[in-house]
Amino acid sequence: MTAGACVAMALGTGAGIMVSAGCSSTPTPVDYARSYPERPNRGVTLDIQVFRGTSHLELTNTTARAFGASTLWLNGWFSRPIDGLAVGQTLRLRLREFRDEYSYAFRGGGFFATEKPERLASVELETDSDDGRVFYRLIVVGGEGN
Repeated sequence: MTAGACVAMALGTGAGIMVSAGCSSTPTPVDYARSYPERPNRGVTLDIQVFRGTSHLELTNTTARAFGASTLWLNGWFSRPIDGLAVGQTLRLRLREFRDEYSYAFRGGGFFATEKPERLASVELETDSDDGRVFYRLIVVGGEGN
């Protein structure tokens, strides 16, 4: 191999390493990342409909009950805390804010998405009740990405 070929190969290899290091998919850690419980205490299904957009979800509390600080769970894998959900309140939340136990974000999709979006199969509200911590199922309404 000639000296010029070795330099070209070294430069090409170095550039490849720099490019791959610059495109790292290591997630940014969040303090609320945790795993879904093995045996959640399940409550009833609440009359709260969840609509999915390309990069967000929207839900309105149509029940007669207000909820304090809680956690929303997507597909029993990704979670995000919320401050609460008052009667009649609508929340619009970015899908990328939902994280798994390793801080990886829910793949919502969109124009610049490099991977196929995740399907939204289930949404649960984890909150305090008289019976301790309870997981209430919410109603997922078809939308983008589903």
